[in-house]
Amino acid sequence: MKLIVSLLALGSLFGMAPQKALAEEAKGKVAVYVSIPRPAGVTDARLNAEFTRAIPIYAQVPGLERKYFTYTQTGFGGLYLFETEAAAKAHFNAAWLERVQKTYGVKASPVYFSVPAVTAGASQAAPSEANVATIVEVKAPWYASDARIKKGLKDAVPTYAATPHLIYKYFTQGAERSFGGIYLWENQASAEAHFGPAWHARVTKKYGHDGVVTFLKAPVTLIQPAKAKKH
Repeated sequence: MKLIVSLLALGSLFGMAPQKALAEEAKGKVAVYVSIPRPAGVTDARLNAEFTRAIPIYAQVPGLERKYFTYTQTGFGGLYLFETEAAAKAHFNAAWLERVQKTYGVKASPVYFSVPAVTAGASQAAPSEANVATIVEVKAPWYASDARIKKGLKDAVPTYAATPHLIYKYFTQGAERSFGGIYLWENQASAEAHFGPAWHARVTKKYGHDGVVTFLKAPVTLIQPAKAKKH
């Protein structure tokens, strides 16, 4: 019960929704990654159930478009996609940080990424408990301007829209001139197959150094309904 109350107080919400076959320029969208130490004795099944029950709360978060509930053996949290940076910062405000500190005895540090584009992958599978999310970060070469990086990310949309077993990708730019993406895969095997030795070799050859790939279990997903475009 204490875990349930704590998660609800933090505004945690995860739900299931059909995948939208969509590729678009993001124009100001922001992704945020949050990880909090996992309470001792809390099982994967318990986390899945508690976050699923919290769906109605997260559905009301202003500006939140998507969230993947994520966890590892040592932490839990989420990967969020907000319409704007202002919406993200309004959610992860001082009061939120204080609640985390009080509840878990740790200082949370949300990690922000700008998102110049998003796309659905080739997978037609709906989000499920088997899903795995990956965060990819590659340090940009010294000669690459911000505009050049953004163009490269947007030019890659068709490639990822055709990537097998990929459900969705946010193209991201992070701290210290890093770029990459946040991916949602059908399962662990499909994520590991994509980011195998050949991928690391290509990145190293192209940029002179390897990329960092973080694997996260993502058993529950919230996808808000698409808003009607203004004309």
